[in-house]
Amino acid sequence: MISLRGVYKTYHPGPNEVRAVQGVDLDVPPGVLAVIMGPSGSGKSTLLHLIGCLDTPTAGEIQLDETNLSQLSSNARAELRARRVGFVFQKFNLIGNLSAVENVELPMLLAGLTRAEAHAKACRVLEQVDLKERMGHRPAELSGGEQQRVAIARALVNNPDVILADEPTGNLDTETGEQVILLLKELKGQGKTAIVVTHNPEVAAIADFLVFMRDGKRVDSLERRRVPSSAGVAQEVRR
Repeated sequence: MISLRGVYKTYHPGPNEVRAVQGVDLDVPPGVLAVIMGPSGSGKSTLLHLIGCLDTPTAGEIQLDETNLSQLSSNARAELRARRVGFVFQKFNLIGNLSAVENVELPMLLAGLTRAEAHAKACRVLEQVDLKERMGHRPAELSGGEQQRVAIARALVNNPDVILADEPTGNLDTETGEQVILLLKELKGQGKTAIVVTHNPEVAAIADFLVFMRDGKRVDSLERRRVPSSAGVAQEVRR
């Protein structure tokens, strides 16, 4: 279970204060696909980074099962990220001078596996995302969809409990975006907890529940709107 209680995040990039997240409460049960939606600047990505221990809240508490993430040291947060959280980013964040398999090996090497163990496991995971023939290629030699599948393989390779994805279909064409959506469905089927920030209604259509953000706040209960499902039929969701 992921639980947020009264979470705030405030930045001071200059003379002005930026309230990126304001008093968010949220419960994400294990084994579900949760989607966070909202306009640009609404605090979606900041919320995801807080949940994933990439940042710390200004106030409030975030818990992953019995662990209070808000009280962890920077080293403890890094260790938890390595063991329990996998990240997928819109811009892939692959290392350009490494091959696909080397990019996927990297988190395992950082976790202490031998190179032989990491290589064998990376090959298996890349096969699972249909990249068996592309393992030796560097990111510049891969299509956008292939790069995103490498990024997903990297996120999955340490068998994390939680997958966090920030606009995973944002830079992809329709066909490759649909491939990523199928992978998200498979993760849900495997019992992983996935939290996805997206503007894509096709991703929202497969979610177990939706969270809407505006101006740093959850606004689920303020109004209702209609979001098209993957079949083109509007489904009603809270905003």
